[in-house]
Amino acid sequence: MPNTILKRLDIIKNAVAMEDDELIAMQVAKLEELPLDAKVMQILALISTKRFQYVIQLIEQYKHDNSGVMVFQDPQIQGLKLELKLLENRLNELTDTQADLERQINEFNSEYMQRLGSLIEAILKKRAELLSDDSVEQQEAKQDYENFEQSFKQQIKDAPQTLTPELQQQLKAAYRKASRLCHPDKLTDDFKAQGTEFFKALSEAYRHQDLPRVLEILHTLETGTTLSTVSDSINDKAILQSKIAALRLRIAELEAAVIALQASESYELIQEIDDKEAYFEQLKTQLEAEYECLVQELEQLKPKAADDVFYESRVSEVSQQDWEAYQAMLREDEEDESYWQDEF
Repeated sequence: MPNTILKRLDIIKNAVAMEDDELIAMQVAKLEELPLDAKVMQILALISTKRFQYVIQLIEQYKHDNSGVMVFQDPQIQGLKLELKLLENRLNELTDTQADLERQINEFNSEYMQRLGSLIEAILKKRAELLSDDSVEQQEAKQDYENFEQSFKQQIKDAPQTLTPELQQQLKAAYRKASRLCHPDKLTDDFKAQGTEFFKALSEAYRHQDLPRVLEILHTLETGTTLSTVSDSINDKAILQSKIAALRLRIAELEAAVIALQASESYELIQEIDDKEAYFEQLKTQLEAEYECLVQELEQLKPKAADDVFYESRVSEVSQQDWEAYQAMLREDEEDESYWQDEF
């Protein structure tokens, strides 16, 4: 354990020289998980108050005082652990990017459905009604309608919570902190199953913008059993090499997934929209106009007026005998008319 503390203090010393606040904060968080003596606690207190002018000097003194307890480590193993740590950092970046892209797309799709879903559903239904019964086109139109209806219901059910910009920033920060503590691709085999459960729940909560749930998971991770990462706890060269190879493959998969999300139709549309409110209003107007056109087309396809239908139905009910009598009466009327014309 002293060797681990010394290494992290050394990283902090170098990070101070590079003015890398993020790296300093990361190493401080790692140190706070370890049993520390009073001198290290003093160093952390100085870091928390930004009194860095004393930090490097105290770290050097602490290293000098504790140099006798340092354990020799194979330089190749040190290099492998550093390589693995850098890969883990890249994994964290890609995981954050993928999760944020998925969250943005889900948020946009949900708003799209909430604003326009009912109207689109009505249009698809009218299109199916316009086509002749049992035609291939009608069957396809009905299938489009049913597929959209199912997707519409699922998207409404899957709708994320609405957050202010401030709460969204809090959500992102909490998610990133929690994902670094439980990402299964970084954990040792003993903790991988437990980490997978945490990470799955965390990702689901983040996609739905469920801030209370994300904070709950983070609190559990910070106060419960620490999930051991490979780069911090493994010193076997073969295992480290195996983990590095596996992590490189996983990173390649994540890079491809991120590229696919960025090239998706939904994300490209999100990037193109400058005024989301104006976009939805314009689209709503266009869809309403299309719906009215479909309604008018259906009106034109309705049967003849009621009077014509009544007349036709009555004619069909006239018997042959009545029809012949009616024709005879017409002939008599014509004879009478010709008579009066001759007379006058």
